[in-house]
Amino acid sequence: LDAELQLDRLKPKLSRRVMLLQGHQSSWHRVLALAPGTPPLCHNLTAYLRDEADFKDKLSPVVLSLSLALPGGAPGLVLYGDTLVQAQVGG
Repeated sequence: LDAELQLDRLKPKLSRRVMLLQGHQSSWHRVLALAPGTPPLCHNLTAYLRDEADFKDKLSPVVLSLSLALPGGAPGLVLYGDTLVQAQVGG
């Protein structure tokens, strides 16, 4: 599966307020190899909110999204269920 996490995805890339600690990027992409009978796969990512002085917009919500897709070379396969999850947590 192709997995992509986007932090503060409604903002332009240069204006995003949340970054991943490793790499200081606002997105993460991995190809996840899944096989029958293998244990669940887990990735822990740490994100941080940039300093308030670095951005003007302090009121709009920070939108996070996780997208899952089948690789392009997987003809005839269909991915069932939610392929895009987007969440907003109230403060």
